[in-house]
Amino acid sequence: MAARLLARPLPSGFAARLAGILGTVLFAAAAVAGGADRLSVNRPPWERLVPDLFADNAWRIRGLVALQVGDSGTALVAARAAMRSGPVEPGSAELLGAAWRLAGQPDAAERAYRVAGQTGWRRPETQAYWIDRSIDRGDYRAAARWLDARLRLRAQAAGDPALMAPFELDPRARAAFVERLAARPPWFEAYPGAYAALPVAQLRARAQILRDLSRRAGPIGCGAVGGLASALVDHGLAGEGDALWRAGCIGRGGERGGDQLGDGTFAAVDLARRDSVFSWWAPADSAVGTFVDNHAPPGAPRLVVSNAAPFVREVLTRMVYLPAGAYRLQWQAIGADGRGSERVSAVLDCRAGAGEPLVARIDPRTGLAMAEVAVDGECPTRWLSFRMAPGDGELRFGNVRMTPVGPGTVGRFSPGRGS
Repeated sequence: MAARLLARPLPSGFAARLAGILGTVLFAAAAVAGGADRLSVNRPPWERLVPDLFADNAWRIRGLVALQVGDSGTALVAARAAMRSGPVEPGSAELLGAAWRLAGQPDAAERAYRVAGQTGWRRPETQAYWIDRSIDRGDYRAAARWLDARLRLRAQAAGDPALMAPFELDPRARAAFVERLAARPPWFEAYPGAYAALPVAQLRARAQILRDLSRRAGPIGCGAVGGLASALVDHGLAGEGDALWRAGCIGRGGERGGDQLGDGTFAAVDLARRDSVFSWWAPADSAVGTFVDNHAPPGAPRLVVSNAAPFVREVLTRMVYLPAGAYRLQWQAIGADGRGSERVSAVLDCRAGAGEPLVARIDPRTGLAMAEVAVDGECPTRWLSFRMAPGDGELRFGNVRMTPVGPGTVGRFSPGRGS
C-alpha cells in the first residue's frame, strides 16, 4: 500500500510549492536568528540563544564581556568567531585588536586595528587606538586626524581630560591639533565650552590655545570664551582669564598694552547676556534704563543711561583684573544739551556693590572725567561700577579707559577695602 502511494506522481506544482514553503521557513528562521543577534546588542543575555551562524553581534557581546573581566583567552575566541561570522563588520576586527592588546600581543593587535581602521573609523575604540599609536610614533598629524574623526561623531568628547591631554599639554601634538581647530570643523563651537571636567593644567592650556587662535584669526566670540575665562578666575588665575577674554571676545584692540579694560567703547557689549565675569552688565533695576546706541557717531559715547529713582543707582558694572600699581580711570557722560554731566560716578572695590565713589575731575564742556587710583595687592580682581545720581533726562555714557601711570601709588586713595 505504502509502495503504491509513493509510486504515484506528485500533483502538478507540488514540488514548487513545497520548495517555496521550505524557503519561507528557512528565511523566517534566519530572520528570527538575525533579529535575535541584533537584539543581543541591547540585551546581552540573549547572545546565548543565537545560533553561531548568525551570531556576529552575539560573539562581539561575549568578547566585550570577556574584555571587561580581563579574560583574553575567551575574548580571542569570541573575536575570531565574530570575524568568521561578520568579516566585514568593523566591530569584529576592533574586538580582535582589543583582545590581542589584552593578551600582550601588540603586533597582532595593530594588524587587527589596521583592518578595523579601513572601515571602522567611526568606532571610538578604533579611534582611541590610532590616536595613541600615532602619538607613540610621533605622527601628530595622524593623531589629530583621528581625534578630528572622534569629535565629529561626538563633539562633547572634547571635555574628556584623558582624550584631550596629549593635544593640549604636548606642544608637538598641540600644533597639529590647532591646525585642525583653525579650520573650524563642526565641533569647533563645542570645544571652548567643554571644560567642566578638565584639571587646572588643561584649563590653562586650552585657554592658551584659544588665545593664540584668536590672535591669528580674530576673536572667536564672547560667548565662546566667557565660561572658560570665568573658570580660570575661580581657580585663582584671573590674569589668564582676563587675557583669554581680551583675545577671544574683544580682539586685538583689547590686547593689554595701555588700556586695562579693552572695551570701554562698548563695541562688543550685549547687555542682554552675561557671558563672563568680565562682561559689562546692567543690574536688574526697574528704575534704571541702559541700552547701547549702535548708531552713535564715531567717538561719541554709545551707552544711553537713565535713572528715574530719587536716589543714586548703579547702572553698569564688571570685574576687572588690575595688577598692583597706579592707574588713571577715564569716562565721559553727556547730557541732552550736549554738555558734560556730573551725575555719573565710579567705584572700584574688591567687593561687588561696595565702596565709595572715586574723587574725579570733570570737564563740564566735554563731560570727560578722570580719577587717579592706586591699586594694592589686596585682591587680584576688583569690581568697577558706575553709579548715576537722580535727575531729568538720559545721559550718553562711554569712552571708559583705565591706563597705568607708572609704578607706586597716586595720591592716598587705595580702593578695595570697602566702606
